[in-house]
Parts: sequence; C-alpha cells; structure tokens
Amino acid sequence: MSTLIRHVALVSESQSVSFSQVSTVAAALQKQATRDFGPIWGVNATVDGFDKLESVPLDYWPVILRDDIHEPGIAGFHTDNHGQPFSLVQVDENWPLTASHEACEMLADPFGNRTVAGALPPQTPSQSPISGLERVLYLVEVCDPCEDGSFAYPVNGVQLSDFITPHYYDPNGNTGVQYSFRGNVREPHSVLEGGYVSFGNPVDNNWYQIVVNNGVVEVRELGVITVTNGQSLREMVDSRVRGARKHEYYRIKRRSILGAQSTLPMAYANSARATRLREHIIALK
Repeated sequence: MSTLIRHVALVSESQSVSFSQVSTVAAALQKQATRDFGPIWGVNATVDGFDKLESVPLDYWPVILRDDIHEPGIAGFHTDNHGQPFSLVQVDENWPLTASHEACEMLADPFGNRTVAGALPPQTPSQSPISGLERVLYLVEVCDPCEDGSFAYPVNGVQLSDFITPHYYDPNGNTGVQYSFRGNVREPHSVLEGGYVSFGNPVDNNWYQIVVNNGVVEVRELGVITVTNGQSLREMVDSRVRGARKHEYYRIKRRSILGAQSTLPMAYANSARATRLREHIIALK
C-alpha cells in the first residue's frame, strides 16, 4: 500500500444538505476507503467532511455537493487550473451513492488519464464494426461498469457505490476471482445492467463505450479523442458522452430537500482557493 496518503474532502454548497449529513456520509466514505477500497486498490486515503469550501485544506481533493448544477457538463470529475482533481455532485435523493462513485474513482485515478490494455469487452456485438479489434485501451473508471444503484451496498446505513477490482483488467477469467467488490461482475471487461465501460483503439485514437440498458448492449461511438488544453482523458471522454446524450437528462436529476444547512465555525481558512474553484466551476458552464 502506498505510504503517500490521499485526502478527499466532502463539502456541501447546497442549502439542502446540512453539515451533519455531510459528516455522516463522510464517515461512511472513510470506512469504505479504509476497509473496502484501499486494500484492494493499494490506496491509503482519508475522507473528511467540511462545513464550507473555505475550510478545505490545500492538499485535499474536494467532492463538492451543489443543487445549482443546471448543465450536464458540470457534474462529475474535473481538474482545476492547477491540474488538481475535484468532483461536483448534483444533490438529489441518491447523492451519497454518487459521492461514493466520485470519491472511489478519484482515489483510483486522481488525474483522469490512467489506462490499461486488454481485449474487447465480451459483450461486444459480433456484428459491430469494432468486433475485429484485438487490443484496446480501457480508461480506468472503477465504478462505471457496476454503477447502477441496484448494486450499491450499505456502510453505516448509507448506500455506497460498488466498484471493480484490478482483476477486472485480467486477460482471462478464472474461477474464484473477485472482479467487483460485491461479486456481481463475473468476468473481465464485462458490464452490468445500467453500467458502461470506456475504451479506445490505440491505432487511430477512436474511443467507444459498451453500454447496457434494459438488457440491451449498445456500442456508443465517441470519435477521435486527443487530450488537449490541459484536460484529462476522463474529462474528454465525458465531454463526448454529453454530446452523444445531449437530448437526455444526463447527469442532471430532480432536486430534493434533504435538510437545513448547518452553521459551524471555520476550521481552516482558504478563501483564495475556494474563490478560484467557484470561478472555475462557473467557467465550465
């Protein structure tokens, strides 16, 4: 396990989520990171709740809860203008599940560029134009293949995201191998109902996704992706997905009132970084 500790901050900028709720979910995320995720992915991490963005120390990666995310391009993973990761989560009735998803993916691949070579997903339709590809590059997104809420599991009574293990990228399947934490993924590179996996053709840089919805397997073509302007590969892939799903209510869900905001004293002042992050978020719209 790495001796360099990764620090994640959970912080609410929503009137609907109180600091008490943030603290409860942060404790569950900490247990998930320490007990479940860390030993499997070789990550040493802390997850702490903070009362406001100004309270978050400089070396923490924020997961920011907001109820004013009105553009699909805002939710999810981003890097700030110093190249440091942060995530934005839309507040709805399932926001702890989404926060868990973002925290796990941030811990596994903080900078959004990690790839692993492998064979095509076994669910690739035989008539698909990509069925002849022998090797592809998988973007490491540890919650996407099993992201549907039906595969969530409780930690401290909070429903958190399932995640794949490094064996997901094995070249061949083996009996008794754990491909996801909850054991629902049964073979390498496969996708569960409601999930997806992203991969690129290393020859021409075309990227694709295998998506499973209502038992139907779809190949989503994302086109040629070349990382530019300081954006990570994950950000670029997400951008193409938003384009492909521009007519859907993608990543934007109905708001729900979850509680009143708590007022607590500021533990660590860092208003400059908070201001910079808010400006960066505005620029994403």
